Amino acid sequence: MTGSPLTRRGLLFGAVGAAAAGLLAACGDENSDSPAGGTSSGPAAGGFPATVTHQFGTTTVEATPERVVSLGWADADALLALGVVPVGVLDWFQAWPEGVGPWAKDRLNGAKPQVLKGPEINFDAVAGLRPDLVTLAKSDNKKETWEQLEKLAPTLSGPAGTQPYGTTLKDQTILIAEALGRRAEGEKLVAANDKALADAKAANPGFAGKKVCVAAAFGGQYGAYTRGDGRVQFMEALGFTNSPQIEALKPASFYAEISKERVSLLDADLTVVFGIGAGAELRKDAVLNSIPSAKAGRLLIIDDADLVNAFSTNSVLSTPYTIEKFVPLVKDALA
Repeated sequence: MTGSPLTRRGLLFGAVGAAAAGLLAACGDENSDSPAGGTSSGPAAGGFPATVTHQFGTTTVEATPERVVSLGWADADALLALGVVPVGVLDWFQAWPEGVGPWAKDRLNGAKPQVLKGPEINFDAVAGLRPDLVTLAKSDNKKETWEQLEKLAPTLSGPAGTQPYGTTLKDQTILIAEALGRRAEGEKLVAANDKALADAKAANPGFAGKKVCVAAAFGGQYGAYTRGDGRVQFMEALGFTNSPQIEALKPASFYAEISKERVSLLDADLTVVFGIGAGAELRKDAVLNSIPSAKAGRLLIIDDADLVNAFSTNSVLSTPYTIEKFVPLVKDALA
């Protein structure tokens, strides 16, 4: 994948250029001094040792983990949904003092995990938390990162055959549940998530078969997401089909770069564009608003940071939040 670290972050999180960078940096300064003090509630006794298979081999957890550190994108949501409060959380968005979004905050039960500024990993900080389990189920899939963490504690990675940042909600939840000796609970969470999406799909039959293009705006251009991305998977679960002209580009990563000169590629039955802090600018963008979906009122611009981040997170805890906040906007855009 080409582009600067800001481009990568922008495409991962739906951020927009310097405005988003400033927002993330400002929030990140608040997070950097978050106190330690999170504790694992711990899974029920039994089911150990637990051996989990992932893309780099297997990881064995010998006994009930008491000090779990969440480093994978949205791993904390899966842990909290399973009743385990990590002692440390890598805040990929650098957006919340607690390290997790508003959809997961209540699951902390007043605990204050050490919040590690992401997305880069500070190995010394992780070591200082004395973990007995590290989760890295959704990440850039760099083996050297996993190997370094594995020296500190048993460490999960994503499943084999998964592109960077492409671990699905189901795989992420089940992998973490297996490491906690709670696979059955993980399967119930995934089933509940699937039912919530199926119910939203059934309540909106007009979504079925509609073509959608989901993109982030950054640095004067766009990144359109492909089927390997969780945002597209969410839309597909509602009945949408991802834009064939975007899929035809066959990008090497989870998105295709779209220049202003090729903005017509964003046209679809529904075009969704994320731009934290740049909604007004995007709504006035003559080039973006020249595409047929925009002229027909089917361009949906989202600049609410929590909603963008919930949709991007695609976890068992963020899904209900996204359904509640985002689906009505989609319905209105297609009306």
